[in-house]
Amino acid sequence: MWFAPIVPLLVFATLGPDAASAPVSAGPAAPQPIATRQTLFAIPFTIQEPQDASEEPVEVQLFVSADGGSSWHLYGKAEPAQRQFMFRAGADGEYWFQVRTLDRSGRLRPPSPAGPGLQVIVDTTPPKLQLSSEQGRAGQIITRWIIDEPRPRPESLVIQYRCGDDRQWQPVAIGPENRQVAGTVQTGQVNWWPQVSSGRIQICAEVTDAAGNPAVSHAQLALGKAAGPDAMATAGRPADAWRAGGEPPATRPPTQNATYPAAIPVTTAVNPPIRNQFVPPEDQAESPPVAQPAAEGLPPGERPHMINSRLFELEYEIEAVGPSGVNRVELWGTRDGGQTWRSFVLDNDNRSPMLVSVDKEGIYGFRVSVTSGAGLGGQPPKQGTLPEIFIGVDLTRPSAQITAIDQGIGKEAGNLVISWKADDRRLAQRSVSLFFSPTPGGPWNVIAAGLENTGRYAWPVDHRLPERLYLRLEVRDEAGNVGVFETAESISLDRHRPTVRIRNVRPLDAR
Repeated sequence: MWFAPIVPLLVFATLGPDAASAPVSAGPAAPQPIATRQTLFAIPFTIQEPQDASEEPVEVQLFVSADGGSSWHLYGKAEPAQRQFMFRAGADGEYWFQVRTLDRSGRLRPPSPAGPGLQVIVDTTPPKLQLSSEQGRAGQIITRWIIDEPRPRPESLVIQYRCGDDRQWQPVAIGPENRQVAGTVQTGQVNWWPQVSSGRIQICAEVTDAAGNPAVSHAQLALGKAAGPDAMATAGRPADAWRAGGEPPATRPPTQNATYPAAIPVTTAVNPPIRNQFVPPEDQAESPPVAQPAAEGLPPGERPHMINSRLFELEYEIEAVGPSGVNRVELWGTRDGGQTWRSFVLDNDNRSPMLVSVDKEGIYGFRVSVTSGAGLGGQPPKQGTLPEIFIGVDLTRPSAQITAIDQGIGKEAGNLVISWKADDRRLAQRSVSLFFSPTPGGPWNVIAAGLENTGRYAWPVDHRLPERLYLRLEVRDEAGNVGVFETAESISLDRHRPTVRIRNVRPLDAR
């Protein structure tokens, strides 16, 4: 049995059909399309109380159209208590959704799909962004850009620059008069003056489309020189290209409006800063207590599969299928090791994988039951039956704190001794990593990764390191949550060893 965590985008829309009338619609006008770069999202629905018991819905059906309403197909069925459908788009495009209900008398309401109750545009393609810069007269910088995107967000364009590799990023003002739009293409130019007149500057532009896909493009310029190889632009690309052989991460400004995909979903937070170089002050707030998944129901020696999402896929395999086929696949769950069971999911298409959603952190045990077309099988687990798999849902980051930073003495002379505290009920093996940076907020360079949680590391200080630097601590648990601590003040690397010599002797009359 296989599972994988998913981080869904919940598209909140009221799609609830009235059990005694047609589904809720957006009125005479079609609903405004919602753009998203997620291919998996939830579609909630609500059901009004019927006036007659015979009109009470016993089944909710989700219909989907991928051709603007020309054709509709049944995507899934759900019990009214389920309250939502999970939809996965197979490709980019515009999807229309409508809900119908089946009541106790066997009537579908409405008899056929009407207009859309929800329109979603799935777009996973980032904009095409090109950036170029050149030096004009009197030290002026001329920056031009081209954006090709069918669903643009012109106001999301941000241009920043910095001088060298260790300065803060500075914004470049852009107004409506700086851009022109023709169809899907936006072009623009802005003239500006940097804070320096010589040296190398880096220029970065980033933009997002209506779905939130980011694109980043770079240019470098050597001031005081004619435009040449240094004044070149890098074509726009998604942010993950920075980690796949493009420009180094150090050249990307830490803006807040762009979303950069991570390799795995993590929960990060920056803890209270160190206000003293070597020992945290006594009045520094303690890290909040860490809420942990409950361990109820785990047999001795059993370790659950830990994930950091309440929504995940569970893959199963049906064996020995007879000629009647499969009529029903149901997932049963327990929170007490098999003493009590309840139904979690009815797989709508009877095909692996199935989507599973839990409402909170904790340890869950699961078993799958299958009913054949002839009605055989499908019995719920009995009291005391052990789960096939235990899954731990943990959404809480570990606590992490650098507690002391000391210059090494004795055998540790020449080292910077870093001490820390890290706490979590299920820390990963070799869960600790340390980083340094000459500037606050990164870019971060690895000191040591995959350390055991010993609480102490002696770092040999290289003479090529800067005189002052910042430190970062990362602690990972088994579910993939990461606790982060960064020093707010720089650490001084004092490499000067005091020396002394005797200069003179002066006799004193002690008689």
